[in-house]
Formats: sequence, C-alpha cells, structure tokens
Amino acid sequence: MSKYVKFLILPDIRSAIFLTVVFTIAICVGTLTVLPEKMDVPGTDKWQHFVAFAILVYPITVASRTYWIPITVFALCLAASIEIIQPYVNRFGDIKDFQADTLGVFLGLLTGILVRRFRAKI
Repeated sequence: MSKYVKFLILPDIRSAIFLTVVFTIAICVGTLTVLPEKMDVPGTDKWQHFVAFAILVYPITVASRTYWIPITVFALCLAASIEIIQPYVNRFGDIKDFQADTLGVFLGLLTGILVRRFRAKI
C-alpha cells in the first residue's frame, strides 16, 4: 500500500490530528468566506455538508479508540457554530445544513470504527 494512501485511509494519530486540522480549516474557509451576495445552490449544498463532516471525523476515529467522543463533540459544535455565524457573512444559516453535518459526523464515525476494527483483524 502506498504511503500516501495509508496516510489518508489508515492514518496514525499524528497524521489523523494533522488531517483533522486541515479539514477543519477547509470547512471554515468554505462555509464562512464572505460572499458578495447571497447564493442559493440547490441540492448540492447538503451533500457538501454531509461529506465534509464525515471526512472531518474519520481520521481521528480510525487512529484512536479514545478520541471519538471529543471529535464528535468538536464536529457538532463546529457545525452549530457555522450555522450561527453564516448569516453574518452573507450566507444562509440553515437547520437542514446542521442536520446534514450531523449525519455526516455519524457516517464518519461509523466508517472509522468499521475500518479500525477491520484493520485490527489484519
């Protein structure tokens, strides 16, 4: 397995922390960048939220058995904070975005736990 694939798919704890920081910054920039006017992107917005938050929690969940609760709390607080802040940066704060974020968090957790268990059996 390539070291780059392993870095992304099966990270150790240091790599997982690095990836989580990078993904957090990317999510914040992507969701809180001030726009010149309000934009409505039907359909794709919820998928973007869902995937972004699944990717956010996945690395820590794969790399550590003990940090899945803190990363879950962090991700849910980040999601809620983003929805509260968005109206102030010419975006829409939407409860459905938060719901998509929450579902993404739980998909990332489930996927990470399953990958960690599968990796332990190899």
